Amino acid sequence: MQAQLNTTDTAEPEVLRVLLVDDNASVLRFLVSAFTSNHCQVTTAADAEQALELLGDDAFDLVVSDIKMPGLSGLDLLRAVKGTRPGTPVVLITGVPSVNSAVFGLRHGAYDYLPKPFSVAEVKELTQRVRRDRALGQGRVDYPAGLAEELARRQSGVESLSRIGELALEGLEPAVFVERVLENTIRSLRCDAALILMCDQDGRFNASRMGDEALVGQLLGVLHASFADVVKTAGRETVTLTQREQGFEGLAVTVPGVGNALGVLCVAREARNGGFLPDERELLLGYAQTTSVALQKLLLREQLEQNLVDTIASFVNALESKDPYLKGHSARVSLYSGELATAMGRPQADVVMFGRAGMLHDLGKLVMLDNILRKPRQLTEEEFELIRSHPVIGDRILKPLRFLACEAKAVRHHHERYDGKGYPDGLTGEDIPLIARVVAVADAFDAMTSDRPYRSRRPLGAALEEIARGRRTQFDPIAAEAFLAVPVARLETISRHFDTRHTPAGATDAQPMAEVH
Repeated sequence: MQAQLNTTDTAEPEVLRVLLVDDNASVLRFLVSAFTSNHCQVTTAADAEQALELLGDDAFDLVVSDIKMPGLSGLDLLRAVKGTRPGTPVVLITGVPSVNSAVFGLRHGAYDYLPKPFSVAEVKELTQRVRRDRALGQGRVDYPAGLAEELARRQSGVESLSRIGELALEGLEPAVFVERVLENTIRSLRCDAALILMCDQDGRFNASRMGDEALVGQLLGVLHASFADVVKTAGRETVTLTQREQGFEGLAVTVPGVGNALGVLCVAREARNGGFLPDERELLLGYAQTTSVALQKLLLREQLEQNLVDTIASFVNALESKDPYLKGHSARVSLYSGELATAMGRPQADVVMFGRAGMLHDLGKLVMLDNILRKPRQLTEEEFELIRSHPVIGDRILKPLRFLACEAKAVRHHHERYDGKGYPDGLTGEDIPLIARVVAVADAFDAMTSDRPYRSRRPLGAALEEIARGRRTQFDPIAAEAFLAVPVARLETISRHFDTRHTPAGATDAQPMAEVH
């Protein structure tokens, strides 16, 4: 009905469609009587959640709500109304202890508030003012900056949903991706704490957490108690873990993974900061679903890439196994490189990557002629140059595999020397990529402690002395020192990997240490 300004006392006042919200039945009955007697068509709700359902189905001219209710509060309802129907005036009912909340509501878009106890006369004055403002404003009510703030919140939430999708395209490691998702979630939903609990296909759990540490601990506790219920939803709905009477509200939603893997995304907000509105619950569900799709792509891509690396490694091992002098060389260099990375305090992701680089470092030798690789005598200059080309050839082989870009640096530069006298590019010092400096030490050590066509193996102690002597000339001093700190027993164990204990007749020490290996 179009609003008209009443100019006579005999004209019937406009019928207002009013939604009354209060969990106290006696107060709700009084409100129904007071507003009905003032020409209002009344609909009631016992809590904010029910009110939001009614608001989704119909439009109201006025919403009157108590502030303090179980579940969502009147302030939460105010935020929700502003986000969905910003022109609908909301009046908050408050007791004396809640005056501060009422003032907060006024600053954030409430039309007015009714202090308890209130009378029928106050309700009449309120309805008259609403009718007058509707007529003068053509049915619209102007709100303060709180409305813009609310709309900005909703926009930020949707943008975060898109951001999670974009993160999946950035080629991040799954663990890093999960951390970024958590950052987006806690910022966009204005949580006080958040966590993602991931369970892999082997049943191992890993938790990433942000926000107030004590609240995160409480969130983990309530999640543990409700874990089965959360998993049953299969990511189709959010589960409320707590009520705000416990001091905070927690939500959880499942993040389905690949195979038997799954995750759970949880958020918490302290009671004083308000409950989670329906649109925030929907956003959390959207974040979880987008995260699920992105993680499956990341994990499947990772599995695909690992399968490719395993295939290449198997090919290297198979070709090396044909030669008793090279059998197991790349596998041992891989293990030595991982041990060295660990000794240097590198993160686990680097330990894995450096080990992978060690496995692939001699990839270029796959194209070399066997009679050159196995030649027991001094190489000719032409043969030596051909051997020296294997780092460049290996780099070229890996070039199309962009996910192995770091490993490719080790393949190309593992024969560079710290003093600049290496090949193929004559790099010096820290211009040589760290991954290559690590593999260089591991490669040289295995070359010295393995039989070769041109000489017999050296004892581990002697090889370690050579590593120590090569600091700042052949080897990065930090990498060399770290390698010397690896327990000798561990080095001994690795040195026996694929050990044939074969020493060829007539072997010599014709080639310089670690020059061709």
